[in-house]
Amino acid sequence: MTQRPPHEDETQFALWNHKRTAETVDAYSVMVAHADVGVGESIALLLRLKGLTAVCAADVDALQLMLEHWKPRARLFDTRLGEDNDFRLIRAAAKDPAFANVLIIAMTNIWPDDSPAKIRGYGFDGLCRRPCPVWKLADILN
Repeated sequence: MTQRPPHEDETQFALWNHKRTAETVDAYSVMVAHADVGVGESIALLLRLKGLTAVCAADVDALQLMLEHWKPRARLFDTRLGEDNDFRLIRAAAKDPAFANVLIIAMTNIWPDDSPAKIRGYGFDGLCRRPCPVWKLADILN
C-alpha cells in the first residue's frame, strides 16, 4: 500500500490559483501573518534563507498597515487571525484588483478541520496545514 506524502494531499497542502507576478508586486517577497510570533518569525527566517524577502506580522492591524505600503508576492495567513471577523480582510483582498497577482495562502492547524472548499470559499488561493512544508512554498514562489 502506498501513501501520498502530506504535501501532495489537498487536505494538507494545495494551491488552487496560480498567479503571475506583476510590476506592482515584489516577486520574491512574502508577508507572514501568524498569531504566534515565534512561529511566524521562524517561517519568515526559513523563507529568507531560501532567498526570499520575508517579514512577519503578529496581528491584523500590523498586517493592514504594512500592506498599505507594500505589495508582497505572497501572504501566508494564520487562519486564527481571521476567525473573529469572518475573514473580512481575506475576502476584501480576494476582490481587490490590487491583489490580483498576490497569492494568499491559509496556514491552518490540524484541528478544527476546516475543509479545503471552505477555506477556498473565504478567498484563499491555497492551503498549508500544520506542519507546513515551508520549503514547498519557497519552491512555488521561486
